[in-house]
Amino acid sequence: MVKKTKSKSQGIPLDLDNCETLEHLKPIPKSRSSSITSIESDDGSISSVLKPPPRREFEELTAFESYIRDETWDNDFDYCHAHLSYYPPFILKEVHNNLDKIKPTMNKNSRKFRRRLQSHIKRHLMIEMEKCSGFKMDFDKVGIEETPTSVVYKFADNGDHGFDPDEEDLFGRHWKLELEVKCNNENPLVEVDYKAIPIGV
Repeated sequence: MVKKTKSKSQGIPLDLDNCETLEHLKPIPKSRSSSITSIESDDGSISSVLKPPPRREFEELTAFESYIRDETWDNDFDYCHAHLSYYPPFILKEVHNNLDKIKPTMNKNSRKFRRRLQSHIKRHLMIEMEKCSGFKMDFDKVGIEETPTSVVYKFADNGDHGFDPDEEDLFGRHWKLELEVKCNNENPLVEVDYKAIPIGV
């Protein structure tokens, strides 16, 4: 299921300098129970499984980050999926926000582009996502998948996100984060796929 959202945030404007931090965990929202489904296993027993979170589509970095902030405000920070397709700020700056000035070499085949993209991911994207979420994100690089047409940088955070394990146990709030950043060989458009997935549900 893919839900398309408007490119401009309809809520409160995003201010990265004034994002609230998530001090303590709360119980899982009651609305999450509608996402639990039953499946039958091979031996005939029935078990409950949490459906994957619905994927939200974004075309602007600010809208993507606002969504992450809003999910924390809505207490759904551990059950969300966002997909962003955008031109990174370093590209927009280089072409002075004129997409007609994009050079054919601005893609995954350029070492300069890849170096700048990796710097953008580590020094901007991940830091801003952490500010918006209100909790600690400690992504580790888990791999790179390269094909002739694309490169995908994969990151994961399986830590405690800055919370006491006892507090996580108290509310049953254990989750992992997955982040994939993909670039292609045709243009500098970058795709970001972010998932927060509950563990042990």
